[in-house]
Amino acid sequence: MLLFLLLISSGCDVTIPYFGKRSLPFFKKIVPPPTPTPVPALPPTGNPATFAVSSPTVSISVSPKTPSNRPTLEVSTEMSISKPKTLPTVTFTPTSTATPMEVEKIAYTSIEKGKSTLWTMNTDGTGRTRLTAVGTNSWYPLWSPNGKVLAFLSDMTEGKINLYTIKKGTTEAIQVTSFSDMTLENAKGLKAPFCWSPRSDEISFTYHSQVWKVDLSTLILQTLADLDPHYLVSGIEWAPHRDNKYIAFLVKKGINFFSLNLVNPRLLDQLKLVDSSTPLADISWSPDARKIAYISNKESIYTASAETSLPKQIIWGASPELGPLLCYSPIESTTPQLMLLAKKKLTDSGYCVALVDKLSSGDQDSGTLKYLTEPGVENAIWAPDGSKIAYILDGELWIMESSTGKNKVRIAATGIQSPNWSKK
Repeated sequence: MLLFLLLISSGCDVTIPYFGKRSLPFFKKIVPPPTPTPVPALPPTGNPATFAVSSPTVSISVSPKTPSNRPTLEVSTEMSISKPKTLPTVTFTPTSTATPMEVEKIAYTSIEKGKSTLWTMNTDGTGRTRLTAVGTNSWYPLWSPNGKVLAFLSDMTEGKINLYTIKKGTTEAIQVTSFSDMTLENAKGLKAPFCWSPRSDEISFTYHSQVWKVDLSTLILQTLADLDPHYLVSGIEWAPHRDNKYIAFLVKKGINFFSLNLVNPRLLDQLKLVDSSTPLADISWSPDARKIAYISNKESIYTASAETSLPKQIIWGASPELGPLLCYSPIESTTPQLMLLAKKKLTDSGYCVALVDKLSSGDQDSGTLKYLTEPGVENAIWAPDGSKIAYILDGELWIMESSTGKNKVRIAATGIQSPNWSKK
């Protein structure tokens, strides 16, 4: 027993029967920040409007002239705002008829007056609604797995970057974190530096070389993995498992050291799944949460399992260059599709959307890719049912059949960035 306690206190790796190798570090509990306040809703159109939030306490009248420490709106607006005693939870009651919450939406950002503004629209390009004020920045819209809540990063409050949520069908943003020094390491990355829990009740995110999570019903913060401050967490994804079993994240350690790690958000134990001397570009969990795929050195794709910890190479040299995006289809099947960006020819000016068509069977077989688009694609996402893929080509948003690449339809032609497709 004494030896076991010494191992725990020292942070050593130990082998636990039926669970394999585990790292047992000490985790700090974080005192939650002051309760954030709702951010006033924005008018969905360009017309002046009046908005009200029911008040359990004292209401505050805001004049049409916006104070200097708040985002400047394009329209004059009068609001009655109060700070609620508790923030609304993210639980919803479905109705028998279609409501705004029961419609698939695509969230995205676009540059307006030099700032990244958040919008949503229907999947045919209609019903566009601006959710954040022009003059503020918002990044990485990401719908919850149940399709009811949109999370994103924004500097809408005093220019400080924090995490926010908005319920589908509304325009009122709720501030989830209250950091004064959160930074965005790569605003041009293709995936968000945060991820949803499978139950849509928590969000995990990175902050100062730490992996955190926040409970959306209480806004209590907790650290899950405290890394060396010189390390960089470059990717994070929660396994799509009903038990919220693992969060995977990539770590960059200096120039030549990279790793793929797992952390259990309940037990707080860690497992280093992969150590690499070549860059690891992106990760994606299979829809059954049994394995995780990752890109190595822009040329190979591997899968690894928390059960075996033995990486398996499934693609190598099938493309002159693999892009920084890898994503399994959201639909669970015996052979889930793996979508990525890749070059078909070395002379291509950009990436194509491709699917892993045939897995490598050994040293003499590189595997094959199936290319669905012409070069120049900047980003791509699955439809919730896996039947379609939306992609950005020269700032325009297109939708095509995921299995064949046929029936391409352009639905938006104005500087679309960071698209994300919700469930109904």
